[in-house]
Amino acid sequence: MIKQPPSPAIGKALRRLALYGGLILFSVYAILVLGGYAWLHYARKNDQVGLLDVALIRLGSIRSSLAAQHFAEAQKEWDAKRIPAAYLLFSAAVRQDPYNVPGRLKAVEFLRSLGGGKLALVMLEEGLAYLPDDRRLIEATFDYLLVTGRDRRALDLLKLRYGSAFSGPNATLLQRYEVQATLVTDGAAAAKRLLDQHPQLLQDTPSAPAVARIWWETQERTKAISLLRSYVQTQPAPYPEYAQLAAWQLASRLSTDAIQTVRTAIAKFPQELAPRILLIDVLLTSGPNDPAGQEAITAYLRDFAGRPESILELASYAGRKGLVELARSLYQIGATRQVDLNLLAIYYSDALVREQRFKEIREILSQVESQAPENNPNFMLQLRQRQVINAAALGDSDNVREYTRRLASTLAQDPDGLDICRRLFRKLGINEAVAELAGRSTTAPTTAAAARKQI
Repeated sequence: MIKQPPSPAIGKALRRLALYGGLILFSVYAILVLGGYAWLHYARKNDQVGLLDVALIRLGSIRSSLAAQHFAEAQKEWDAKRIPAAYLLFSAAVRQDPYNVPGRLKAVEFLRSLGGGKLALVMLEEGLAYLPDDRRLIEATFDYLLVTGRDRRALDLLKLRYGSAFSGPNATLLQRYEVQATLVTDGAAAAKRLLDQHPQLLQDTPSAPAVARIWWETQERTKAISLLRSYVQTQPAPYPEYAQLAAWQLASRLSTDAIQTVRTAIAKFPQELAPRILLIDVLLTSGPNDPAGQEAITAYLRDFAGRPESILELASYAGRKGLVELARSLYQIGATRQVDLNLLAIYYSDALVREQRFKEIREILSQVESQAPENNPNFMLQLRQRQVINAAALGDSDNVREYTRRLASTLAQDPDGLDICRRLFRKLGINEAVAELAGRSTTAPTTAAAARKQI
């Protein structure tokens, strides 16, 4: 049976239906494009997205543009100290464009400024998951890990992201971080063996400070001083390298060289507090009443009179060095300059350790605790650590455990911080604290004499 072709009328109707359907679909598409474009430009006030981006549904470009807008708005909110709004905008921007490295690093800076170190670290590590070879992210992540004492985590992350063998343009950089972290976690001998496996680090100028530290720790001290001196003389070295060089020169009885190093640092960083405090330290090596040192203290207090933090920095130094009279004087000065008296009291208690005035320290720390800001975990961490150490020095095992439990509560959301404290107490020989942080009891209590010796 022969099939009859469709009549001309039916074919014409089908073509007309297809034309009308196409016109309707195009009209809907055009409305959606224009609506989306208008929403982005007038509701979102984003002038960076073009009509063609919307028409071609370039989602990546649109998301990047929206993220850039959110980053800019977040910065404005941060500058205006509207912290919750800035936090929400930074978080949204990072989610919208996870490959925006400058924006991510700005968000990390914001989180760190609020004391959100754990969130900042998560954001950095997420960035490495997206862009493991981005040098900016590598440096920001591992510099932060090493500066905050998370050396073991740095080694774990190196192994997780890059394996046991590094390659590519960032190989030397990754090897440098590996030897630096190994020096802290496993000691100088292990770091030296690793350095021997990566001889290219010896020719890498940015690695010079790390190589010098390994040499110093393995008793190649002349080589270490020579290398670090050459580095600070020929490179735009940061201040900590000057401080390290001066410390090594003093330890090697090169006092004149140390003073010259410090004065060079002061000239290079004239507005920084640390070089001026280091000069005071160098000049006071002959005794706390050295006239040159006392003159340097007077000049420091005069030159930085308008900066309250200068009192805290000098008081922290006085506490570390056991300069009781200076710490007491700074406490009195701080009361007139509206400086944080709780911190000044803590630093004064540090100074009393040198004279083993542990009962007096306990009273000071108790007074500080009674008026301490509970919503400041960084301050509470400093207070709890000192309470544990002082209780150990007094042979008060019960309070060692009690203050350690309070310390653990402060660091409940920071396992890396707990590990750092555990290592500190293990180094000081405070076994009850180590066991308490490890979640178990100990049968080897620390004696007061042992604690005093370690302190």
